[in-house]
Amino acid sequence: MAHYEDLWYAAKSTRIVYSPPKVLETFGETSVRYFMLTEVLDAVGQLRIRQGQVTAQRPRVIMPRYFVNHALVNFGPDARQYIEGALRNTEGLRIIEYGLQFRKEEYSEEVVQGNIADVADQVAKDAKANERDICGVIVGVDDHWEVSLLHFIHDVVRRSLPQTTRDLTSRGLLQATSHNVPNAVRIEIESDFRAASGSRDKAKALGEKLRGYGLFEDYEDRFYELFRASR
Repeated sequence: MAHYEDLWYAAKSTRIVYSPPKVLETFGETSVRYFMLTEVLDAVGQLRIRQGQVTAQRPRVIMPRYFVNHALVNFGPDARQYIEGALRNTEGLRIIEYGLQFRKEEYSEEVVQGNIADVADQVAKDAKANERDICGVIVGVDDHWEVSLLHFIHDVVRRSLPQTTRDLTSRGLLQATSHNVPNAVRIEIESDFRAASGSRDKAKALGEKLRGYGLFEDYEDRFYELFRASR
């Protein structure tokens, strides 16, 4: 596993050549197509271009512990280690507060010859001209390109936060209830209890979610009653 210093360097070395002007949807799913350019190690003049899609699920207000365990899907250990390190600072906590979950979907990878700055500029021009997709172009570090991708995602999230905050606040979803649990979390759990009625599989999934949130004791009696009824 990489040292945190190496991951930090990869994030700091990342250059966002083009970022989509549109921010993430608050009450829906957003797909962002990415083009990741990196210089191939030990191969002068060779560039690797990865392109794929990052899907931002509908933002959810979740708790820090749940984010680390569940929010990163299909990312490797380097990306997870980077996120755990980022959670130690205030800026990283903003991602958790609004519960943006990402699923990385790789589409293709190719190696080309050329100057990375020139190729990146051309790819950025093509991305700007693409009126169908929301696109981003990033120059990253080949060994830790997932960290560079996360750095780009974090930038998109940061720009989306003001609008997301206004939307969630207007519906009272950020207001905390007992034990400093946001209203949105309580609402989600209530919805899951209703959906799990009569379904053992959904009841099991609900139990895992409650443990992931660290709230199982709050709902323990009600959960066991539901679980017995689902037999």
